[in-house]
Amino acid sequence: MKALKFLFVALIFFVAGFFVGQGYQGTIFNQPQDSQVNLQPENVTLVIQFSETEAIEIQNIEPIIGQTVLDLLTTQVQKNELAFETKDYGDLGMLVNKIGDKENSQENKYWQYWVDGEQVMVGADNYFLQGGERIEWRFQESEF
Repeated sequence: MKALKFLFVALIFFVAGFFVGQGYQGTIFNQPQDSQVNLQPENVTLVIQFSETEAIEIQNIEPIIGQTVLDLLTTQVQKNELAFETKDYGDLGMLVNKIGDKENSQENKYWQYWVDGEQVMVGADNYFLQGGERIEWRFQESEF
């Protein structure tokens, strides 16, 4: 009788573990599932705002499937021949340190990015483009 109770409890734990495992999703953010991949994603807009009065806006950028916000920025600053530096912070990811002549901590300002008007709390190397986004890099004081 004890063995039957033990088997019954073990079976319950096994089934519960199976369903919990099925619901787990990893920590990669905004990466499309295979069934969600649009073969012709909408074009992306990239804005690099150096100050309140100085900015570059690049429209109609065709995103590449699997491309991150950082990949997009890297490609565009190279095309526009802007100085560009990143720094690897390990688990935090790659952070943009310099674009053009604006470098982090100058005037207590830092490079931060927004997607469709909302600041993203994920490293730019972990945010995957879906298509149609407006990406804004702003050099400003951090709220954090």
